[in-house]
Amino acid sequence: MPLLPSRQAFVGVELVLDGRLALFHQAQRWLAIADLHYGYELSQRAAGRLVPFWGMASIEQRLKDLLLEYQPRHLVIVGDLVHDRAAAAEAARLIERLAALCEVVVLSGNHDRSLAGSPDLLNSWQTNGFYFHHGHCGATVTDSVQIIGHHHPAGSVADGAGLRLKLPAFVQQGNCWVLPAFSPWAAGNAWEADAQSRIWLCTPERILRLPQVAAALV
Repeated sequence: MPLLPSRQAFVGVELVLDGRLALFHQAQRWLAIADLHYGYELSQRAAGRLVPFWGMASIEQRLKDLLLEYQPRHLVIVGDLVHDRAAAAEAARLIERLAALCEVVVLSGNHDRSLAGSPDLLNSWQTNGFYFHHGHCGATVTDSVQIIGHHHPAGSVADGAGLRLKLPAFVQQGNCWVLPAFSPWAAGNAWEADAQSRIWLCTPERILRLPQVAAALV
């Protein structure tokens, strides 16, 4: 396999994890992300909380940067496009803008129940060897790798002097792979490492593989 920049890592054959919270298949040319929770700040403001309006702009710019770099055939949004109905109209316009760059597949997540037909939502999407769904509902799949979101996995690194940093994670657990949350507002849920899991911590500049993280930080 060719050498990759430090913000990328091969996590399977022709499968590149990007530390900017995306997974790309080089041959099939899909780019997968999950859990945008687009419009989180709108829902918070509707509830009377003065959350700054930078999250939506950040999500769109990061997505456009990824699309321009990878030039995928499909962008697969693996559920939770929005945080709630407060951003329904804005999310529909976002998908229209992204669709000018590639074909966009939007899967339904538990936060997307309030979206009524715009954009079109699918329960799942399948390509050769991979089955995408949000992960909030069970799916019996035996012949494909499931790629899901929903869980917002995260892991922590420490420097030995008391500093601890929590980072979003990509998790491979058997034939179920869990994408990190793309939302800048997602704190992430600690994912416990075990013998069946491969955990990759993501930063925009570097990917760290657990349990090799400690050696990488020395």
